[in-house]
Amino acid sequence: MTEDRCKRFSQRYADGDMPWDTGITPPEIIDILAELSPGTALDLGCGTGTVIRDLLEAGWGADGVDYVDRAISLASEKLRSYPIHRYQLFCHDVTKLDALTALRAPYDLIIDIGCGHSIAAPATADYARAIAERLKSGGTFMLYASHPRPDSTVGWAPRDVRAMFTPFLELVWHQQGTDSAIGAASSWYRMRKA
Repeated sequence: MTEDRCKRFSQRYADGDMPWDTGITPPEIIDILAELSPGTALDLGCGTGTVIRDLLEAGWGADGVDYVDRAISLASEKLRSYPIHRYQLFCHDVTKLDALTALRAPYDLIIDIGCGHSIAAPATADYARAIAERLKSGGTFMLYASHPRPDSTVGWAPRDVRAMFTPFLELVWHQQGTDSAIGAASSWYRMRKA
């Protein structure tokens, strides 16, 4: 992630301008949690810890990574009533997972809800590889990404997601929709490691 982007997001957290933080875990993740047996999960771009909270409620152990200090502070506050041995939070760049040695990989489930789609092209192949390396055989990767649009530098087209991840993971399903918060096409992807 660029330092500039981190500063912008840090400022938005400081200003309370976080429209992405609805406090509600997406139904696609709730459905996966109902389907899978509890294990360990990694939430990339965990924000204020909403998904981690629901993972813990469902009996999972979870690690969260976000590069904004304020997000990690808010997540720590949200999760303070849960036993600390069941989760870890890291203020760290998701494009540099190799340097984060305290992660409890391999994971049964890795989640990226609108984090990776802001990574610039040179780093995307390494990001996909790092996710695959941290996923157990038979593990699930859930990805949400908006599609590219002219007024934004954020977004991955479905063909780009396939090109990035299918060298490492099998695409199980892809569901296209619209992100009403930004008024743009978006997609959910479920992938599996063989």
